[in-house]
Amino acid sequence: MIRRLFRYAKSWARPDEASVVHRFFREFPERVNRGDSPILLSHRPDFELLFGGFPEFERYRGWWIHGNSWNNLWDLARLYSLVLNARQLVEEGVPGDFVEVGVYKGNSAAVLADLARGAGRRLVLFDTFAGFDERDARSEGLPRTDEFDDTSLMAVRKLVGDEGVHYVQGFFPESLAKAPVIDRVALLHLDCDLHDPMRAGLEAFYTRLAPGACVVIHDYSSGHWPGTKRAVDHFLEDKPERLILLPDRGGSALFRKT
Repeated sequence: MIRRLFRYAKSWARPDEASVVHRFFREFPERVNRGDSPILLSHRPDFELLFGGFPEFERYRGWWIHGNSWNNLWDLARLYSLVLNARQLVEEGVPGDFVEVGVYKGNSAAVLADLARGAGRRLVLFDTFAGFDERDARSEGLPRTDEFDDTSLMAVRKLVGDEGVHYVQGFFPESLAKAPVIDRVALLHLDCDLHDPMRAGLEAFYTRLAPGACVVIHDYSSGHWPGTKRAVDHFLEDKPERLILLPDRGGSALFRKT
């Protein structure tokens, strides 16, 4: 399909055309951005394209898709959102560490580690680094427990690095006993997929969130992992915070601590 699209774009070229790309993006979105299309064509954000507001994009993009391009290359909107919100917290001076629960191959962790180092913060990563723990999988009623097991602590460490990063391997939340002391959290990124670890992540860190801290929740409304939505909705029932939903591929959501 992609080859056909670019052959079609190339066929528009004329000697008097200033740019094939210009014509492509002028006419092609009308043919792609339709209800029966599996992809949407979107413009790069003006803050980056016109004003140079994301000079790290190529470097971050490389980390974002490393070993996981099939998922993350189609979800760059989530990369932009993560970076913008992390930067906003730093700019506002919200105190605390960055924490991620659910690391998988370390794509988002590599980006968060670089942002944390630039701001003089720590990043603490929690994961089995071996896929779903069978206790969580059984609780969710999954027929298999080998999802996301094509990773390892060594591989993640190689991508993310060690400077300012603490790796906590094990079954969460039991692994909290092995973690460094975390008094304040400025950014909490939850990407656990399943109900029990997602609920445990919220319970473990909610009271440690600094005022103004941001909690980013992956897969809240994606449809793939309904346990995530159940856990978040139930946890926030008696809390003052309300969710903001993001239209990225994974259906992310976020809230900021009051």
